[in-house]
Amino acid sequence: MSRLPYLFLAVALGGMIALQPGLNADVARRLGTPVGAAFLSILVAFVLSALYIVVSRHPLPIGAIASLPWYLWLGGLFGFLFVVGTMFVAPVLGGALLFAAIVLGQMIAATLADQFGVAGYPGHSIDIYRVAGIVLVVAGVFLFHRGGRGPGPRGGACFEARRGNAPSASA
Repeated sequence: MSRLPYLFLAVALGGMIALQPGLNADVARRLGTPVGAAFLSILVAFVLSALYIVVSRHPLPIGAIASLPWYLWLGGLFGFLFVVGTMFVAPVLGGALLFAAIVLGQMIAATLADQFGVAGYPGHSIDIYRVAGIVLVVAGVFLFHRGGRGPGPRGGACFEARRGNAPSASA
């Protein structure tokens, strides 16, 4: 079986995730609260997950959920922290630098998780190729940080909020 369709799907999902912090930051600006924006984002994800369960008729083993080890609940915590954290960081860094830094954090964490076989990942040793990949991502973060220091030709909701030109929460 070819992995190519899965690779294209992963790229498309990455594109969607790249837009999420900017959209959430705009919601936070319009609502006047990042917590409200995080709640809305996670509520939409919850409702869509619930609909998927109902439509697909997948069973939801409530008893098994309640008996999960405490550390498996960290995935939800990390999702919440990602949504809230990126709302604060996106308006300052912009999309490209934000996601270059996120990818760097993911590469470091994933490499360590592979090395030690944690978080459900099978063990894979750190080698020169993985270290080189991380070094290249560090270089990418540096390049994004050095370039693109101002808002683009049109700016955007995040930049407008940073300049103090944000519409009121009632807009």
